[in-house]
Amino acid sequence: MTQLARKEQVGARPVINNGSDVGRRGAVIVAAWALVALLFAGQAWIAAQVRGEPLAWARASAIWIVWAAVWAALTPIALRIEARFPLQRPYFLGALAVHGVASAVCALANLAIFALAAPVIGAAQVEPTWLGTFSRLLGTTLLLNLPVYWLIVAAAHVERLVRAARERDRRQLRLEAQLADARLQALRTQLQPHFLFNAINTISVLMREDVDLADRTLLQLSALLRRSLESTEAHEVTLGEEIGFLESYLGIEQARFGERLSYRILIPDPLLEARVPNLILQPLVENALRHGLATRAGPGRVEVKAARRGDALLLSVADDGRGLSPAATERVGLANTRARLRLLYADRQRFDVRNSGEGGVIAEIELPWRTVP
Repeated sequence: MTQLARKEQVGARPVINNGSDVGRRGAVIVAAWALVALLFAGQAWIAAQVRGEPLAWARASAIWIVWAAVWAALTPIALRIEARFPLQRPYFLGALAVHGVASAVCALANLAIFALAAPVIGAAQVEPTWLGTFSRLLGTTLLLNLPVYWLIVAAAHVERLVRAARERDRRQLRLEAQLADARLQALRTQLQPHFLFNAINTISVLMREDVDLADRTLLQLSALLRRSLESTEAHEVTLGEEIGFLESYLGIEQARFGERLSYRILIPDPLLEARVPNLILQPLVENALRHGLATRAGPGRVEVKAARRGDALLLSVADDGRGLSPAATERVGLANTRARLRLLYADRQRFDVRNSGEGGVIAEIELPWRTVP
């Protein structure tokens, strides 16, 4: 998503196949007018049969097909005029005047061409001369042809409005995706300083107590930071990668707390390919250590579990500390975790932090079950 957002920000333009669009529009125009011709021909033939008048289907079809074919030829002209003079503010009145003239010209053009074909197709209103036929059509059908142009303009106007609405929706979705991406990056950036501060503080303490252990811990921290930087663009990783990062983090914390800390990670192998948010477990474990182990004198335990339940992946981090007050369950790390889950999965996720009935705190995350493509 980040790469797509960058491409759009630098102004990458989609490739438009103009020839294909023109051909598709032409086919739609021809098909639409052919359908209109058949409907009008059918109506004229049925009306003649009801009145008992002799009207062959071929003759009725020829008359309306010629009429529709002329309008089909005029439609691209009407569409071009409508595109050049859209019925929109602030030039609405001027565009209205232009279309008024254009509708009259197109209607006259239709009648003039139809008058040429009228003797051939057996139209009813035929005079000995073209001018006579045109004059008769002008007096009887001009007002019936004028609205046709306006229907074409109205259809084009509606199409533009629909296209503009769809483009606004697409643009809004792109902006929302970019905003969500920026928020996710900001939330992850807030989490990393907490972890880094604790690790450096641990190494600082160990430098005065056990230099070799401090050196090993520093190497672990270096590897951990390198791994974090390598996945900085990824909002999701496999559960196996997340657990690998978590084990390195717990290794550093083990050096800090020594025998006071014991932990278990219970993850069935089939779940290691599941997709989870990057660094989603580390702040939960950090809170378990801070509020569960660091506040007690004796040893403490942290347990990380994962399970699949239907189409959902369940993750949990539990400690055996003294528990939390209600106000303490929305500290920075947990609030960020809740915000990240909401941005990534909307209402398809659940995050719950509560005091366990057996003592301590349990944090549970429910995610949609997804694996690596």
